[in-house]
Amino acid sequence: MPSEKSDRPAVSPRPPLVLLVEDNPIIAMNTEALLLEMAVDGVRTAASVAEAMALIETEKFDLGILDVNLGKEDSLPVAERLAALHIPVVFATGLSENLSLGEMWRAAPMLKKPYGYADLEQIVRAL
Repeated sequence: MPSEKSDRPAVSPRPPLVLLVEDNPIIAMNTEALLLEMAVDGVRTAASVAEAMALIETEKFDLGILDVNLGKEDSLPVAERLAALHIPVVFATGLSENLSLGEMWRAAPMLKKPYGYADLEQIVRAL
């Protein structure tokens, strides 16, 4: 019986380096594993805006996947910094359908939690 991994087509083109901003460690580990399974070259994870901003200063990212709600803060400052660098942003949220991120982010891709490989692949492939 073929493994589940071999049944999945490779995503192409792949973003070489992904910034994942997620404050839930289990979701972060799962998302990182899914991205690596898609054969992205690397994933750097931050649990807060400060950590994400520090990573942005030291790495050249090709994609940002940002949990909207990071406890007492939101990830919009990170999204704005990535956008200023012309790096695509994908938001992830478990919040309701009525979530509004403002006019600037109305067309941004949104991953609804819980998401899996197929959801993530569809978003990455569309970029």
